[in-house]
Amino acid sequence: MNNYKNILILHAVDESTVFLETLGKEFSEFYHQFDSNTDSIHHAKSLLADLEPKSLIIYLGHGSSFGLYEPDESHIYEKYFLNTQWGNHYFEDHDILLISCRSSDFIKTMNTFSSAIGFGNIISSKKEVDFHNEKNHIKKDLSADEISIFNTFYIEASIKVIKLLISDKILFSSIYNYYIFFINQTINTVLLDKENKNRIELARLLFEFRNTIKYINLIF
Repeated sequence: MNNYKNILILHAVDESTVFLETLGKEFSEFYHQFDSNTDSIHHAKSLLADLEPKSLIIYLGHGSSFGLYEPDESHIYEKYFLNTQWGNHYFEDHDILLISCRSSDFIKTMNTFSSAIGFGNIISSKKEVDFHNEKNHIKKDLSADEISIFNTFYIEASIKVIKLLISDKILFSSIYNYYIFFINQTINTVLLDKENKNRIELARLLFEFRNTIKYINLIF
């Protein structure tokens, strides 16, 4: 099966990513969080450096098409924890699951990992909804509570996938299909909830999440 030497779930935690601690509670044996303190960041990188190939790395936090951000309580997000150069260094020969914005683009800039899963633009706060609406003609009508529900949905799907993966019930190459399956189940549940007057908008956000998942395998 996957035969991972190590499993590391690394969480870049600040006020805007605290909700991802749910995964830490599910997988406490493998979970490590770090904050914006320099020593904390260095320790997180040392944990990555100590991993033997092939290991499984799961990253939780903010990202862009060009890297994974350090935690930032000011929510500016300018400093990269890992850019392409350092991603290639730390991810070499590992399987990586990057639960962060635009990681589907970021994984395309690297060429040393074994296999990778990335995601598109994950809107995880009302502030991000407002920013989207300022920049785009097609608006999103979603409340803070609805965004919280959306976050819960994709976290629950991630927990199901990771449980299957680390118990060797599925291969890393199957993650993409299982994410699609679990998110489709959730979309159906949302659309069938006639009491939710905004179910179409919430389902649309789930469709966008599903449609931007990217799998890359560099080992043939």
